[in-house]
Parts: sequence; C-alpha cells; structure tokens
Amino acid sequence: MGMEGSQGMAHYELRKVTFAYPEQASLALSDVSLSIKPGEFIVICGPSGSGKSTLLRMLKREVSPGGRMSGAILLDQVPLQEWPARELAAHVGLVMQNPDNQLVVDTVEHELAFGMENFGIPRDAMRRRMAEMAGFFGLEPLLDRKTDELSGGQKQTVNLAAVLMLQPKVLLLDEPLAQLDPLAARELLGMIKRLNEEWGITVIMSEHRIDELLPLADRVVRMGHGRVLFEGDSRAFALEAWNRSDEDWASALPSITRWALELAPPKMTPAADEPPLTVKEARKWLERAGMVGKSDARSAAHSVDRGKTSSTTAEGELLAARGLFYAYDKHSPAVLMGLEWQIRRGDWAVLFGGNGSGKSTLLQLLAGLRIPQRGSVHWEGTPFARMSSKQRCSAIGYLAQNPVLHFAYDSLREDLMQAASRAGADNPEQEARKMAERFGIAHLLSRHPHDMSGGEQQLGALAITLLGKPRLLLLDEPTKGLDPLAKMRLGEHLRHIHDQGTTLLMATHDVEFAAAYATRCSLLFHGEIVADGEPEAFFQGNLFYATPLHRLIALGEAGSR
Repeated sequence: MGMEGSQGMAHYELRKVTFAYPEQASLALSDVSLSIKPGEFIVICGPSGSGKSTLLRMLKREVSPGGRMSGAILLDQVPLQEWPARELAAHVGLVMQNPDNQLVVDTVEHELAFGMENFGIPRDAMRRRMAEMAGFFGLEPLLDRKTDELSGGQKQTVNLAAVLMLQPKVLLLDEPLAQLDPLAARELLGMIKRLNEEWGITVIMSEHRIDELLPLADRVVRMGHGRVLFEGDSRAFALEAWNRSDEDWASALPSITRWALELAPPKMTPAADEPPLTVKEARKWLERAGMVGKSDARSAAHSVDRGKTSSTTAEGELLAARGLFYAYDKHSPAVLMGLEWQIRRGDWAVLFGGNGSGKSTLLQLLAGLRIPQRGSVHWEGTPFARMSSKQRCSAIGYLAQNPVLHFAYDSLREDLMQAASRAGADNPEQEARKMAERFGIAHLLSRHPHDMSGGEQQLGALAITLLGKPRLLLLDEPTKGLDPLAKMRLGEHLRHIHDQGTTLLMATHDVEFAAAYATRCSLLFHGEIVADGEPEAFFQGNLFYATPLHRLIALGEAGSR
C-alpha cells in the first residue's frame, strides 16, 4: 500500500472478499475490496439484500456467518482469524439491527455490566464506566427497568452503551436508527459522531435512513448485488445518485437534496459540485439559483406530495379506545392514562410518539393482545370482552415491530401457506405465491425466514398478515429495515389495500412516509393523544415531527418576516 507509520495504516482492509451462504448459488459478497483508516466514519448503504449486513458481520469474527469465503480481511494488518478471541471481542463492538437479538440479561444495569463482568474488569473500574456511560446516554432512570419492558429505541441505546463499556476501537452499527423516533435518532447520531471525533473510534454504519448521516460521514460505500458500486465522499455520492437514471439510486438521495436539485439543477447553480445535504444548505443552493421564497417552497412541497390521493373517505367509528389505562407493573409509571381515541372506517392514521411513549403498547391493546387495567376497546360499538378471539383476529390484523415473531416454519413458503389456510383459502399454495409475487419476495419462498434480511423479513411478515384479509390493519414500525425503494413499494401496496377498503393504523417514526401517504396524524405523549389532525396541519410548526421540506418552508417564512 505504500503507507508509513501507524496513522497511515488501515484499521480494516478487505482484499477481494467473496462470500456465499450455504446452499445458495448466488454470492452475498462478490470481490469486495475496501481500505478503512483509523478514525473514519463510513456509511454503507444499498437496497435490502445488497450485502450490507453480511459485510458488517464479516468484520466481527464472533458473528461472522457460516458459508464459503475467499479473499482476506485484515485488522491492523493482521488477518482477522489470527487475532486472539478475547482481544478481538473487546477491539470491535457491534450493535445489531434487531436489539432483542443482543440483549442477554434481565435489567438495564445488568446488561451494561454483563460484558465487563465477562472480561473480568475490576469492580471500581466497572462502576466508573457504568456511571460515565449511563450519564452520557441518559440511562440513569432506566437502570432498574427490565429490558423486555423497554421500547425498541431504548433497547438500541442500551445495546450501544453496553458495547462501549469495553471501550472498543471500532464500532460497527447495523441500521441503529431503525427503531428510533426523530429526536432520539438525532441524539444517537450526535453521540456516535462525538465518539468518532473525540474518542477517535472508527465508525462503520449500515443504514437505509441516510438523510441525517451524509453530513456526518467521511465516506459513503454503496452496495448492490454483493458488490461495491460506489465509494466516495457524501457530496460525490449525492451527485452520482442524481446523475443516474436508475430508480434505485434516485430513491437513495435525501429528500431535501433531491428536491433542491429538481428545483434548481446543478447547471443553474454555482458550486454545482457541492449539492446540498441539509436544510440550511438547500436554502443557500436555491438562493444562488435565484429561486428561494415562500411561494417557491410551498408550491414545490405540494408537487412532492402530488401522489397522495385516496378514494377512501373516513366515516363512522370502527375501533374506539375508551378510558384506557395501562402500566406494566405497580412499581412502573402508567404508560397510558385514561386514553380516549377512535379510528374511523377508511382512516389511514399514523401514530407518532417518542421512544417509550407507549405506541406499541397501545397497538397491542387495540389488537386485543394486551388487556387494559382500566377502560375498554370497542369494535363497531361492541366491547372486546364480548367478542371471541377468533372474531377479533378475523377483523383486525397486527404486524409486530419485530417481524421474526410472525414466522413459525422452516421456509417462507410454508409460513405463507399456513396463513392462507387459516384464512380458508381454497388453494393455499397458489395464494401464498400470489402474495409473495405481489411483494417481490417470490425468489425467497424456499429461504428460511431467519436467513432473510431485515427488510425481507418485514415484507414477509406483512404478506402473512394480509393473507388474513383484515378489515383493520395495525402496523408497528412497518418501514423499519426497508430501503427507500422498498419503502415506496410498500407505500403503494398499502395504498392499494386502503383503496380497496382496509382501514390502516401505523405507529411509526418515519415522518416522510407519513407525509406521503397518511390521511391523519396523531401524537401520543404522557399517556394521552395530544394532537390529532390532517397531516399538513399536524406537521406545520413542528421541529422534529416534520419533514425536511416542512423545515425548509418554515425557515423561508421566518426569513421573509
């Protein structure tokens, strides 16, 4: 390589790495070569199944998948397989895509201490690290909480803190933002950037939600079909994505960048090799092109939302929550406190709320999976208590936050066939195939569900749920783990079933998805619904529960006053 001194030495070096999973003809990784320097912040992006998660797992030997590999992976110029196990485990930390897969003990405090105890770190040092890390991540109020009672975002934060207890030199993160609300995602990214800049930790992050990441990254690596398709800085990546006609690439552009480039293409703007990555930069870009103003921003925002139409009109109460009160146990504060809410026939409602606000709990109560301590849930005026579980299940479909919970068999085909059989299909196999083709996962029918990517599992779980033909579909974080193009396709699938008469309620942190598709937005805070209305009115004036476009409009209006 011709590098001299430790600063020039690559932390990681991948030399023509090729990998295939057992009994799979196609390659998961093909001829991947990368050099990652100490202290770099690398973002790995690409569609579901492109090899991002496989590549990350290959960088940590303890979780490296079984299969056929050729090429070499070196860490500090030493082949990964030659590193002592204990030293390597402490050197490289990994935060996985699904936080439940990483939590191993009962309480937050025990989880934070678990790795240090295994490494025999002295008690005084453990207590000092615990105090420092719990303070850094704001975890003191959660130390006594059971890990299975935490929200997805809280679990992810605990996992990150637990990994950092061993003071790794490299931090691998597999879609860490997937379960975080907008504020928590920004806070976590701020912490990761501080770890990168102030502690010099090398950060290698796989993520679909790259809008907030591009301004922070030193380098972007774009994967596709197991290959590295692009490697360069964030602005070069934005230009590459803009200049390609490929829909897959175009969907990877941050919305604010795409919007600014559509309104003022690079040829119209000085400094055209520096496309905007933030709201502030987008405003300057449009100013340079002589195209900024309140009316410009508003008309462009409407043009972005032009696809949001629905033939379904919301009318009449379908599902109602009346005085819902719920607490996990008598020692914990109530999650819901006298909540009153109704879902109307034809709604496409979106439920927002911070991590731990009770969104998932509320969805489970509305699905009949939990029983409120006080209050009741009514379906078309009939209390759940007077309905059989079969009646509820045939009327209400529920997609859990963790898609793995929906799989019970050794292949996707069998899971789909069983769901079709339960719904009384005449030809379950044909129904299963039709549903798989509709979601673009027919090629995975023989795959074990646990061997599918997070995005593929999400689509498979949704297909299983829809085979039950529910009248109301409850979805907990349905866009989690989906790449931008898959998210657009999911939106069109949901729009189709909504237009066919299915009422939708989804809990999500995905503000842009909600802005593009929802007909109603609600905010859960402190156990109650504190805001409820049409999306445009809901988003106006919000700081975090707003799209970048709404923030740009607000910035333009503030500047014009």
